[in-house]
Amino acid sequence: MGAHSPPPRRSQEAAHTLCKVLESLESLWERERQNHPHHLVSASQLRVLYALDNTAGVSLRDLGEALDSAPSPLSRLCTRLEAMGFVRRAPSAQSGREIELHLTHRATDYLTELRQGRERALAEVLDTMAPAQRDALIRSAEILRTAADRHPAGAAEERAARSA
Repeated sequence: MGAHSPPPRRSQEAAHTLCKVLESLESLWERERQNHPHHLVSASQLRVLYALDNTAGVSLRDLGEALDSAPSPLSRLCTRLEAMGFVRRAPSAQSGREIELHLTHRATDYLTELRQGRERALAEVLDTMAPAQRDALIRSAEILRTAADRHPAGAAEERAARSA
């Protein structure tokens, strides 16, 4: 199969089903997130917070590579997050010319609260499933995560994490 060949039919069906599941989860999680309106961040800002949570002390350049984002819009996102008290910039220990980005305690508290809320909401859904179904879902989710981490976009985030 060439680099530009369409995915096999079964892969397309699986992708379609998973996209529908993800849309449902996004709706479920968005409702949970609305419970904390004083801490609302955009999806783009949340993506930056997640990346910084996984790669503390990363440079703006490396963060841009990990997120496949252009420097200028990413810098504006980080400036807004800094104004919100979620991101702190500090001189790099390795290079006097670079700035490292770090999450503040407020940001880590926010992410912890957000993740706990999401886990609670998801647990309520999972509680409606039979134990064998949950076990199969966990195994499949772990396989999917491994495949996603090997995908070029996932590999870029791994490189950024190692360079931090």
